Amino acid sequence: MAASKTHDSLVTPDPAEAEVIARLHAEIDEIYREHGEARLLGPDGEMIGIPGSAFEALRLVVDAMSKGQTIVLAPQEEELTSQQAADLLRVSRPHLIKLLDEGQIPFHRVGTHRRVRLEDVLAYRRTRSEDRREKLDELARLSEDFEGGYR
Repeated sequence: MAASKTHDSLVTPDPAEAEVIARLHAEIDEIYREHGEARLLGPDGEMIGIPGSAFEALRLVVDAMSKGQTIVLAPQEEELTSQQAADLLRVSRPHLIKLLDEGQIPFHRVGTHRRVRLEDVLAYRRTRSEDRREKLDELARLSEDFEGGYR
């Protein structure tokens, strides 16, 4: 059975393919290290070059699938419903609505429904992750300053 496709752009690797995906992952890494580029062999024997950006995308997809992770493929300009955006951020829909209403993530309305650009959701997620990392680093520094703290 091939990877299951549960949504237009959501691909979950089939556990039965784990060994093949792991071999593919190793091969792609080796090709990348040795040559930095790849080619496909067409059915008629013609060699077709894979552009660097497409090869990098393939590397990222196969790497995630080799770890059993589900992949979401979507154009950057894609618009999400508030529920899809909440799912992507792993927050509740009411929490997402609060973030939207506070202006932390841009959105627009289609009738009475909110729509959020994928790019804006990913930017918010990246910023949130960076903020979290900075706060954890600061907490670690503070704990080292306290007597009996982490060392």
